[in-house]
Amino acid sequence: MKGPSSGVWLMVAAMLILPAVDVLAKLLSQDLSPIQISFLRVTVQAVLLMIVMRKLPRLHYPWPLTRRLVIAACLVNMAITAMIWALAYLPVANAVALFFVEPLLVMLLSAVILREPSSLVKYMLAFTGLVGAMIVIRPNWVLYGWHTLLPVCAALCYALYLVQIRALGGQIAAVPLQAYLSLVGAVLLLLTLLIGQSSGIKELSWLSVSAAHWRYILALGAVSALTYWLISWAFTLSQASVLAPFRYLEIIGATMLGYWVFDEYPDALTWVGSGVILVSGLAVIFVDRHKVSVPTRS
Repeated sequence: MKGPSSGVWLMVAAMLILPAVDVLAKLLSQDLSPIQISFLRVTVQAVLLMIVMRKLPRLHYPWPLTRRLVIAACLVNMAITAMIWALAYLPVANAVALFFVEPLLVMLLSAVILREPSSLVKYMLAFTGLVGAMIVIRPNWVLYGWHTLLPVCAALCYALYLVQIRALGGQIAAVPLQAYLSLVGAVLLLLTLLIGQSSGIKELSWLSVSAAHWRYILALGAVSALTYWLISWAFTLSQASVLAPFRYLEIIGATMLGYWVFDEYPDALTWVGSGVILVSGLAVIFVDRHKVSVPTRS
């Protein structure tokens, strides 16, 4: 498979498959703790990625790079855990819609932390997207309480993770990077489980796992690894600016799967807020593409 259009199709496939990860996590969250699901997910994912690589990822790097990688592993696994925790309470489409403030947060955090140039238009679009998130949060807060904020916390952690990865400047290839982060994440989550088990907090503890659970766990790890691989492959074939708009297909897939599996259908305000987030995010992408495609005057 070659050519820029091939990258687009790979990205489309990844975004339509990715909501299956949320559905599987929600099914498991009925019986298992969020930390436990995250640990099992990243462990299976790490094993599968290492099978693809046919070796362990490189584990020793210079300290400045290792520090960034460990911070990135902490952030991405905090994002995964917060999202799984949210899915235990919120409908899939609602949780995914709130998570999609992440691209707007990446833009804001990149401007603050990495000093990447931005514009007033992009700041206004980011603010508009956050208003859209508030529209989604308002009715959900009445129904689900503080758990409504968990997808936003997941988005913030994931945005900080992406800023960390951007700061690496491509020093590590995508698949070895994901294998490394999954392996480190598995160790960190295992330590959290051990601490949580002694504390007696249900959300941090290891709960009984049945044979039926293992089918979902293996599927969760396999689908996660597959989507990472498809996305990495897509980015080797097409530019990031071309692929970025297709990320929002995940909202459509999440809505369809949520309705099919759990009979969940977003209410009117969730649709309105999701639309505001979607339009704001796409507008930021197209502003960036326009700046790249239009030469500046000398």
